[in-house]
Amino acid sequence: MSSNQTKVALLCAYTLARAGHYGEAEALILSDGELSKTTEAMDLLARIRAEQGDEGEARRLWQEIQLIHPEHAPSRKALKALGKTAFVMPWKALCLLLVPLFLAAGMVVGFLLAERKGDWQVTWEGIPRTEELKALEAYRGRTERVLISTRFFSVPERLGHRALLSTYIAEAVGVPPEAVFIGDAPEATGERITLTLVRAR
Repeated sequence: MSSNQTKVALLCAYTLARAGHYGEAEALILSDGELSKTTEAMDLLARIRAEQGDEGEARRLWQEIQLIHPEHAPSRKALKALGKTAFVMPWKALCLLLVPLFLAAGMVVGFLLAERKGDWQVTWEGIPRTEELKALEAYRGRTERVLISTRFFSVPERLGHRALLSTYIAEAVGVPPEAVFIGDAPEATGERITLTLVRAR
């Protein structure tokens, strides 16, 4: 992956973790060897482990960061806080730390699932019809992963559609379910669902 693509993947992982989708966030980080070795990704993984109650692994990751980058303040502060009280994930603070990283890459942080040049984009107004899902088969074998950007699932009664839609999309484009990621798009309308089909490299 290029440097910018790695930054996009990290921000996607942050978005997933912030929404409580820890397994998907971890899978995205570990799928990219370059990303998984960055301080930011290691710190995010440590915070996920702490949130899951695995303080031992969280401590190990933060200590590893300190060995490599002793000046890294977030991991140093996290180590001091770990075990003293119930660990609460400082998501907002972490987001503020990540913002300069993505602004430096010339990205709009508000749009959490950024589109790469050469990828495909599909937009639906609400839950897609059968023929719209079937049309995704045109991208089968050419897609690496799918980024779904929407506010549609922010309505509680629609949450049940989330996993089902992800499964249908994965089957249509021929990728594993863990390669379909859902994130928020603050500028989107409540009904709009935008897919970014990341071209296989």
